[in-house]
Amino acid sequence: MNPYRRLIPRLNGAEIEERFDSYLGLVKKGIGGFILFGGDLETVRAGIRELQNSSRHPLIIASDLEQGLGQQVRGGTLFPPAIAIAAAVKAAGTDEPSLPEKVYRAFAQEAGYSGINVILAPVLDINTNPKNPIIATRAFGGDRETVSSHGCAMIRTLQQKGIIACGKHFPGHGDTEIDSHVSLPTVKKDLIQMEKEELVPFQKAIHAGVTMIMLGHLSVPALDPSGTPATLSQRVVSFLRERMSFNGLVVTDAMNMGGIAGYGEDEAAVMALNAGVDLILHPTDPDRAAALIAERHCPVPPLDLDLPKIHEILSFDFDEHRRLSEYLTRRALITEGKKVGQIKKPFVVILNEDREEKEFPFITAMMQRYPETAFCVLVPGQEMPWQNVPKDHEIVVALFSTVRAWKTADTVWLKRTLDDLSALAKLFISFGNPYLLHDLRNDSVKIFAFWGSEAAQNAVAEIIL
Repeated sequence: MNPYRRLIPRLNGAEIEERFDSYLGLVKKGIGGFILFGGDLETVRAGIRELQNSSRHPLIIASDLEQGLGQQVRGGTLFPPAIAIAAAVKAAGTDEPSLPEKVYRAFAQEAGYSGINVILAPVLDINTNPKNPIIATRAFGGDRETVSSHGCAMIRTLQQKGIIACGKHFPGHGDTEIDSHVSLPTVKKDLIQMEKEELVPFQKAIHAGVTMIMLGHLSVPALDPSGTPATLSQRVVSFLRERMSFNGLVVTDAMNMGGIAGYGEDEAAVMALNAGVDLILHPTDPDRAAALIAERHCPVPPLDLDLPKIHEILSFDFDEHRRLSEYLTRRALITEGKKVGQIKKPFVVILNEDREEKEFPFITAMMQRYPETAFCVLVPGQEMPWQNVPKDHEIVVALFSTVRAWKTADTVWLKRTLDDLSALAKLFISFGNPYLLHDLRNDSVKIFAFWGSEAAQNAVAEIIL
């Protein structure tokens, strides 16, 4: 079989027109499909349609849409992260039993409209480690029941609407303290512990009929004592196939990640196929990878891939989806500790751990209610300007910390700054990773918004005001 069929390289949506001949060349060679990053909706949609029409077989068009189409494509709706969706559904309770289906139907409709037929979600990791730098808000929660129920709801809804769902990152990336984009994490639990925790959402996803499972770049001695990353391990793949009875598609995590850097991308692709993996995700040079796969005579039997037809892609309203995203954002807010109460004169300390230049609608909203509001914005490495805090003002801390790949957080700076503020601030707000406020004293008043969208910032301001 053509080795190109097992490869899913990157497609840069913003360059789909200028690099179209290059992508078309891979299609002519028999490429299995692409993983899409970025671009404008209508341009991406037209380009994907043309590539599909030029292919001898249906192309996999995959994308990381954990937060919906807007996570990757301009013009799509960006939804809150998984942890916020779970919180919103819990808050809605029995009043809105169909809320999860409504959310994931929106994911499927927008993906299908764009030409994406594989959503690389749900995240089935259980975030049990507050120091986890890469899962955190991407997980539905820190317990197996929450992760399993939301993961299965997403799988069922996506696949009913003709979109393949991909559960990740097997056998579980939640109890780690290292980003596998940077280096190789180790899951230190024994098999009995994993069968009670990490593996439960994957087993339930398999029972729910998930079509695809992504292996994580994880060392899991309980499954493979050699320490070989799960992505490249025949023992891990056999466990997934035989012990857990999964007969769908097995895909690697991205091959350019630091978790497998010691093997070399192309050699790792060969190892993965020899281990029984079906698809190689994000090879940097698909031509070089295909050549080595052919040279090594890797097992590449015909791929039984029946891409479903996409349903109901036209009967939806983008504006309705955006209102749904804002509704979820408001319902997801969680307050811990005593009531906020009246703030006489706020001094807002923005801890911008993301380092990005951005506007803060939260400050604007506070100034509208409290004209004497003062503020400062700190990024990692900057010290708190105590001399600028008027004595008659009350400190409100707003932490912006988005969970994303390749990010290196300055945890020493952040912990020191939060420690300095813990006894002085009236209120702490997390616009991102909630676990960063984990070590604050128990009587601290906290508001968790889970992400820093404009809707989230305005919703928090409404609570305070």
